[in-house]
Amino acid sequence: MRLTVERDVPPIATLKAPPVSLPTNVLREGLKGVLYAISTDETKRILTGVYIQIGQNALKFIATDGHRVAIAELSAEGISRKRRKRSGADELTQFSIPGKALKELIRNLADSVDAIQLRYDAEATRASFAWQDITLSCQCIEGQYPDCEQLLSRYSFDREVVLEKSGLLKALERLSVLTDKKERGIQFRFDGTAQQIHLSIEREFGKGDETISAHIPTNMTLDIQFNLKYLGEAVKAIPSSGIKMHLKQPDYPVMLVPAGDFNNPELEMDMRHFLFPLYKQPE
Repeated sequence: MRLTVERDVPPIATLKAPPVSLPTNVLREGLKGVLYAISTDETKRILTGVYIQIGQNALKFIATDGHRVAIAELSAEGISRKRRKRSGADELTQFSIPGKALKELIRNLADSVDAIQLRYDAEATRASFAWQDITLSCQCIEGQYPDCEQLLSRYSFDREVVLEKSGLLKALERLSVLTDKKERGIQFRFDGTAQQIHLSIEREFGKGDETISAHIPTNMTLDIQFNLKYLGEAVKAIPSSGIKMHLKQPDYPVMLVPAGDFNNPELEMDMRHFLFPLYKQPE
């Protein structure tokens, strides 16, 4: 992956779609919401990047490593408080940008930058981000990105749990001391009667238990196991004080979405995080 940073560069001439102008804080929040989910396995090169879709009204970021999926969608014309419906005639521009380049972009963006332009050169298969007198450009990743949304459309959810993000993070951090490279599973038990979630880890060298309060359907009882590291990274990427967990059964993924107070109240975007559980067939 070759990354270049240039100054006073003229606009790219050959474009499949017009440049997309975005408020910097919207772009930053969107990227932070998905970058944790990219793969680090270079043998799965297409998954080491973020898949970007540019439509007439929306910009979408998608990332997956095969175990989790992160999706962030925002208006391509700025901040939108309503999710816009895409018309059938709306053509999409689609490409994948290396995660390393996007992390470098976030590091280079100063808080004083108000807006940034995203450009895509279809002929050269290069993408660039331009602000002030700087243009950061990189080669896109070739290959067909998996259709994550089609895969996830097979799953439906009939249970919703609402909880505080900080309480869940603290519980995960305390229990993380019991994980190792081979064993990263954490057991969740949702108790609708007690309105509590019981988290537990049991290893040969120790056992840990945590209990947090949550709004749970009163008739709900569900046991499900997750990879603690993956769950913690997804929770940290959610830009709100609360979390909604959408679930169905132990062998189904969980969908996490923001709830409560947002870190940046003026920003409203469609953000979804999917995590597949560590499922064992009952004996």
